[in-house]
Amino acid sequence: MVVKDALLDLLSETDYADITIATLCRKAEISRGTFYLHYDNLKQVMDELFANALGNTHSMLFQIGCDPASGEKCAYPLCRFLRENRKYQPLFFSDTLRSQVIEKIVEVNRDSFIAKLKARSGLDEEALSALFLFQLNGCLAVSKQHISISDESWAHIKCSIDRLLKNGIQGFEEADR
Repeated sequence: MVVKDALLDLLSETDYADITIATLCRKAEISRGTFYLHYDNLKQVMDELFANALGNTHSMLFQIGCDPASGEKCAYPLCRFLRENRKYQPLFFSDTLRSQVIEKIVEVNRDSFIAKLKARSGLDEEALSALFLFQLNGCLAVSKQHISISDESWAHIKCSIDRLLKNGIQGFEEADR
């Protein structure tokens, strides 16, 4: 965990492309030999970080609807995860790692997302896959841009997004009737 935490710290300070095993070892306060006892390369550390983060967010399917009066939590669970788990923000907010992050999330969640919405929306798999990517990219962008705002402002943004998503799905349902 020391190596993974050191890599997250480095990601918050520098671009992934500029991180070497030597800088990681210095940050983790371990020798290169110790690093190589556990890992073959930096990519293996990244893969474990992704697994740890995505293991915590395995069910990042979007939740449709938000009734602010009910007090229910709203918005995409990934957005909530990123706000509540600052430790993983450098991994998810890195411009260099963005495509890898999206690929990993798609790999873990695409089929569940499609299955959940296929019957409700009447859309085919290709369209649902595109919507998933659209929503995922939007979630990452909005979370990154608004990570430092107050919880009250964030709640307003989340509910606005939820209303848009809910109305969009309802529009597909109505069009199919």
